[in-house]
Amino acid sequence: MRGMKTSTELRAVVDAFAARHAAQRVGAGADKQPLLDAFRRMQWAAAAEDYAAMAAADRNLHLAIVALAGVDGLGKTWQAAAEPMERFRVESLERCWPDLNVLFEAHRGIVDAILAGDAVAAEDAARSHLDAVWYRLADTSDDGSLADDPLARACTYLDFHMQQPIQLAFIAEHVARTSTGHLGRLFRQKYGLSFTEYVRELRMHKAVGLLTTTSQPIGRIAKIVGYADASRFGVHFRRRYGLTPRAYRQRFGAGRRAEAEG
Repeated sequence: MRGMKTSTELRAVVDAFAARHAAQRVGAGADKQPLLDAFRRMQWAAAAEDYAAMAAADRNLHLAIVALAGVDGLGKTWQAAAEPMERFRVESLERCWPDLNVLFEAHRGIVDAILAGDAVAAEDAARSHLDAVWYRLADTSDDGSLADDPLARACTYLDFHMQQPIQLAFIAEHVARTSTGHLGRLFRQKYGLSFTEYVRELRMHKAVGLLTTTSQPIGRIAKIVGYADASRFGVHFRRRYGLTPRAYRQRFGAGRRAEAEG
């Protein structure tokens, strides 16, 4: 498993490229039904807790995105980039995703962005997904890609899991492998922020990027950055930037398509 970071970085580049072009083609009217069918098969495999079926469905979903991208030679490029990870597919699924529904939901952002024809959001979602996959693989293996430093491990985890509920006690014990008090002090010493403040800044920074570079609905952006309640997201955003998310997008997201909130 050593060197998995390099493999996932290559996959991330190829998958992000494919997702961008797939979204562009959907926006131009390409048939999106094969992608929907592949996503539905993944959902069935997750519900059945069938790891072999999930491995096949996962691969087929990404191949559906590649096919939808319509770029000559991209299929062969994707398969070459994916090959180092394929050897560990079923075994790594069982080790890293005890709940297959989590893995299924992790693909929703990519599919939603492609179906919306939002090339920037699709590219970002694909890259973020592969980054999160790398973290799970590295954290449950002897890959050696993850730093031993508690603060570095915590920050890496937060970068890839901000959409999930985050608690200091969990991060300290299961990620940083230190005490809550020590990890909290490390955040203050390094960043001058409490753990909670750091997480909120991370989420706000990600939200700004999505607001200004994609046409994702604000409610969807709130979920992507870890807010179950869009109104709470709006309160925190306005407190941080002095504008509502919508007003911020209107002022700084020039050239983007009008937001469809429904």
